[in-house]
Amino acid sequence: MKLKYKLLDKLHNVSNSEMDLLVWVVQHSDERSGTMYGAYYRNYCDEYGRCKQSFYNALYGLKQKGIVAYRRNRNDACTTSDYDITVLDNAYPWKGSKEVTYRNEGYVDLANPVFRSQEFKSLKAKEKYLALEFRKRSFETGKGYKHGVKAFYEMWSREAYLGVSERTIRSYMHTLSKVCNFFSIGIKDGFYRITSRISSFRKPQKGQYGHKYDQDMYNEQYVRMALNRDNIKYNAESLSDTVHLIYQYGAAFANKGADVKRYIEKAIHSSVAGTKWRERELSAATVHYNLKALLQHMPDTQDQDNKKVNTSSGEKGFNNFNQRDYDWNEIENLLFNSTI
Repeated sequence: MKLKYKLLDKLHNVSNSEMDLLVWVVQHSDERSGTMYGAYYRNYCDEYGRCKQSFYNALYGLKQKGIVAYRRNRNDACTTSDYDITVLDNAYPWKGSKEVTYRNEGYVDLANPVFRSQEFKSLKAKEKYLALEFRKRSFETGKGYKHGVKAFYEMWSREAYLGVSERTIRSYMHTLSKVCNFFSIGIKDGFYRITSRISSFRKPQKGQYGHKYDQDMYNEQYVRMALNRDNIKYNAESLSDTVHLIYQYGAAFANKGADVKRYIEKAIHSSVAGTKWRERELSAATVHYNLKALLQHMPDTQDQDNKKVNTSSGEKGFNNFNQRDYDWNEIENLLFNSTI
């Protein structure tokens, strides 16, 4: 998912847990709404090695800063709850259109492996903010980020940016360039020249380790949401196999005018029907069986269209041709006033 450039101005004073939560939410959001559905504290804590309270502190902190809004959801048994978290003003509702506003709106691609790496997760909050800014400034020009050395420190030491000393800024830059190897930073003719290292920011090809599209991360989160709400335990292998069903059956459901994600949620729910709440475990094979059964019992799109036509014509057998539109009041007056 994409983080719009204009949101970076709000991130200079967030805490480390708030920055992690924001990145995590953006990575698993639906682009059209800018919302991560079914955010569960345990998934965040497992990925970033944090405690439960840090999730809630970060969530409340981001809301107070006007960066996110959220809604709490509870499952039917009221045993677990999750959150729909929306990053404010970070949606692309016109995705796929040719509008100029979509093409010209800059963003940092947080699906990039750099922002999912352990090196990035281990950085301090201001180092992460600086990494996002460097990525923006080095990428949007296509020629890297160029800034006079003296002016560079004057700008980044302001409270509106990092608000730290020149020495601290140097340590941040050393970490980003030498330790994490994210950026190439050098001085030439009195200017800092900062570029993103291609070896670090290049996305893996399909089939290679670490390859993920925005949609992959969203689909994975959708399955996690369904599992958490049904209190189903799972491991990485069973989760991956279940997510793969979305791709395996996506076209088949689309041909019948349906969204496979809604039906895989039903298949997951049916897979644990009759199982005690604390004994539920994910079986990708059972979910596969249920999903296949749902598909087989669905009528074809053409059959549905024919059924609608037959139903409408059965109610009014004469409405399959254009009817004349008379002004009955005018005709009635004409008859009453007739001298014949």
